[in-house]
Amino acid sequence: MKLIVIYGPPAAGKLTVSKELSRITGYKLFHNHLAIDFIESILDRKNAKFWELLDKYRIGLIEAAAEENISGLIMTSVYIKGNDDQFIKDLLDTTAKHSGSVHFVHLSCNREKLESRIGEPSRKQFGKLTDVEIFNNFVDTNDVFSKIGFVDSYEIDNTDIPAAEAANMIKERYSL
Repeated sequence: MKLIVIYGPPAAGKLTVSKELSRITGYKLFHNHLAIDFIESILDRKNAKFWELLDKYRIGLIEAAAEENISGLIMTSVYIKGNDDQFIKDLLDTTAKHSGSVHFVHLSCNREKLESRIGEPSRKQFGKLTDVEIFNNFVDTNDVFSKIGFVDSYEIDNTDIPAAEAANMIKERYSL
């Protein structure tokens, strides 16, 4: 299985690009907020068990996809430097255990554009962050702009390019 992990700060366009990539490759899409919303229906994000379960379910689903011989899977994520390192290592181990490969794409976007995207109505349907003040507090207290330091990541500045173009860049880069 090829696993494409598209990560970056909130509102960088991860889901939009992932949907387009899924459309042109036929890969399954694992939108991170599906797992978040599932767990949040029972537990608050401030509960430590929330984050433990999130990692467990995400890894479990990826492992199930590999076991079921899903050829390709696209996953979205906000990577918080330091906090998410163990999850990334577990993701690499799980995929390798099934002879798969992981390909990382770091979507970046200038902060002004991110702030303008935060309030878009499409973000509300998935329970995403939609308040600029909360967004600013979140990105000021968490390093969500850094690339994962211990893996190779394909960098795409998504500030002014269409999702279809970014998806085609990823498809070409990883021969999908």
